[in-house]
Amino acid sequence: MEPEVNHSKGEVLMRFLEQVSSEIAALTASARAAHQAATHEESKAEDRHDTFAIEASYLAAGQSARVMELEKVRTELEGYLSGSRESDLVVPGSLLSYESDGAIHWVLMAKSGGGFRTSLGKEGARAPTVQILSTTSPLGSELLGLRAGDEIEVEIRGGVREFLVREVR
Repeated sequence: MEPEVNHSKGEVLMRFLEQVSSEIAALTASARAAHQAATHEESKAEDRHDTFAIEASYLAAGQSARVMELEKVRTELEGYLSGSRESDLVVPGSLLSYESDGAIHWVLMAKSGGGFRTSLGKEGARAPTVQILSTTSPLGSELLGLRAGDEIEVEIRGGVREFLVREVR
């Protein structure tokens, strides 16, 4: 069973903001390095089989696109932080726990950024983990509008699973 989350929703949002900002900084540096490699004088093709500069430019473009996606996630998380309001309904920006198959899971509902995880404890300690759950995912879309105590059944990966909403912050 997952430990309880003793952190406020604001603290959880700050953890995710730090994680996303760190990834943005790392990807920005990588994209900059790939761009420099693609445009450097020594990267000019020596023959038609030399594709280093082309590959570096594709890499830079892909990393830049990912940075733009993460900027959107960061802006959204900042909006949840500044507009944080308590609601007993599951809405984008809600921190909630649900139970399924005997395990308790903590998620932050968001329009984007699904899949990001953060641990709320010290490294090496048994601590709860919170994951961003996209509101467009099958489970995320079914959780919207529910309250603590509500139960739902959702078809996931070809099977039907039961979920009990335990807490909404």
